[in-house]
Amino acid sequence: MQLLIVDDGHYIVEYLKHLLDWEKFGIETVQTTINSVEAKEILNRNQISILITDIRMPEVSGIDLLQYINEKKLRTKVIFLSGYSDFEYSQKAIRLGAVDYLLKPVDKEDLETTMKQVVKTIDQHLLEKDLAWGEFDGLGYLLSVVCEHRFLIKDYNLYDGALKGKQFCFFQVPQISKRDEMTLRDNSSGLDAFIWSTGSNMAGIVLKSHVEVLEKNIENITISECFEFSNKNTVRHFFYKFFFQENVSTSELEMLRNCASFTKLEEGEWGYAKKDILKEYSRMISVKQKTIYLLELINFLYFTNKRLPSANVKNWIFNQLTNPDAAFQSIILDTVEIQRNERFSKGDIIDTIHTFIDDHLGEDMNLDDLGNIVYLHPVYLSKLYKQETGENLSTYISRKRLEKAAKLLRGSKLHVNDISQMVGYKKPQYFIKQFKLQYGITPHQYRREKIRQG
Repeated sequence: MQLLIVDDGHYIVEYLKHLLDWEKFGIETVQTTINSVEAKEILNRNQISILITDIRMPEVSGIDLLQYINEKKLRTKVIFLSGYSDFEYSQKAIRLGAVDYLLKPVDKEDLETTMKQVVKTIDQHLLEKDLAWGEFDGLGYLLSVVCEHRFLIKDYNLYDGALKGKQFCFFQVPQISKRDEMTLRDNSSGLDAFIWSTGSNMAGIVLKSHVEVLEKNIENITISECFEFSNKNTVRHFFYKFFFQENVSTSELEMLRNCASFTKLEEGEWGYAKKDILKEYSRMISVKQKTIYLLELINFLYFTNKRLPSANVKNWIFNQLTNPDAAFQSIILDTVEIQRNERFSKGDIIDTIHTFIDDHLGEDMNLDDLGNIVYLHPVYLSKLYKQETGENLSTYISRKRLEKAAKLLRGSKLHVNDISQMVGYKKPQYFIKQFKLQYGITPHQYRREKIRQG
């Protein structure tokens, strides 16, 4: 975050600049000026998170700066400095949206108290109205940052912007009490998706601005060094160091880039990947290598198998991975059991897909949508469908659409273009081409022939 201090008194600016340890509040850059006109330019050029400004200044007042912030729809939070004679003026500023005002001369404790409140307000703005934080997959987001193999989840791009510039820390609490859990969640700024319960333990990620409160109120909490998600290599380094006491370099992560098992897992072929996984893991010598390999394996399993319970993943990472060999056995056994249950329900999966397709022929359909219906990765669903039916899923959808079109051509007087839309083809010319490929004649010829046949 960036802080801007504005006052027409040079000594006041210098006093405030050195009054607090600004890094403690997540402030990375402190800018100052005694020129209130220049302050507007600074606000316009930089993403200033907090403005501390005198309320009365020549040319441009603090109120003018606040109005400018509102006009430009900047997210800058404003703290006013005022004298006793400016009390009513300060009250007006609060009504216009200032966070707080402080009386001169500024007391250190008062400024600290105000800064804590302002930072908390800024953190709360993580809960953007246009982002579905209630649906945010915090575990998946973490894996996408710390693992070498990244699955491009388009929804995460939206959250990157909201999390950018925020400083976070990893935490762990063994044998957590209900009271301590409530304290954690009360200080999550709505980011409960970053708090993970694994039996009687809790682990996760918190904003740096809440660390002081958590350490004061939760006796056995441990906190990592702070980081920003945009610095992915730093996040990885602190993650391995904090949870597994391993110093991991970028080159050590890259060594797993071409593992044969991961390629097969990405395509949903667990049966073929299992042998490679057992072989690859047996070649791992150090605890560090095993830990890196297993985290990458967990990453693949998490994103390619929607039937995998997130509780299993959290348990593997935060409870078991400190003992890689035990964790490996657990991962293999759990995954084999999930795959066994899947095999029993393949017929149900195909029936469910067929029913959904038949009921939605007029709508856009893709593998992602169909995968969500049966909780399977789209690539795996495509392969499973071909194995079970001998036909590509796209071929089935096209065939069912054209069968419905033929039925409408026989039994209605609807225009061909309308029928095309009703069975999911946006372009009539493409519909006519596909129809002719299946039936050997155009839709118009098909209709005339059926009418002639009576």
